[in-house]
Amino acid sequence: MRKIGDILFIIVIGIPLAILSIPVMLFFLPIDYFNKKRFEKKYSEFLTKNNGKNFFCFNNRKNSKEYIEEIIAPNLLESIEIVYLNGKKIESEYDSEFISAALYGLKKYNKFPHLMKIRNGKLIDKSINNAFYSVLNMNKSKTKLLNKINMFFELNKIKNDPKTI
Repeated sequence: MRKIGDILFIIVIGIPLAILSIPVMLFFLPIDYFNKKRFEKKYSEFLTKNNGKNFFCFNNRKNSKEYIEEIIAPNLLESIEIVYLNGKKIESEYDSEFISAALYGLKKYNKFPHLMKIRNGKLIDKSINNAFYSVLNMNKSKTKLLNKINMFFELNKIKNDPKTI
């Protein structure tokens, strides 16, 4: 008896609602499509405008944030921009909408810290999570980590003398 009531409910209420929602979907689908295309164009312009930029991205994970801010960040070259994720909030000098899209689209994501560079209108990324935590937890060479960062960004020098870091 209950099954018949459920079937009648679906026929009487569900089918007409589905039919009535089709025009609403047909109205919003093109709007969504054009909004996505407009964003893709703006994102492409962002990549072109910022060609050659380098980004060091890290998050608010307690055991690494302080170390990055006090030890790693001061030793990064001036040509490397910092992108900090404070929870879901992006703190950067760049438009957070585009940085968010870049982070969301990471191809080689394997936790933070993460490196991103823009070359020829394309975003190239690399996780340095393992190398970073080798330095943090196993007291490995900070110089090797900084060299790895600079090699990814195609930079050939270290900001400070390796003996002082």
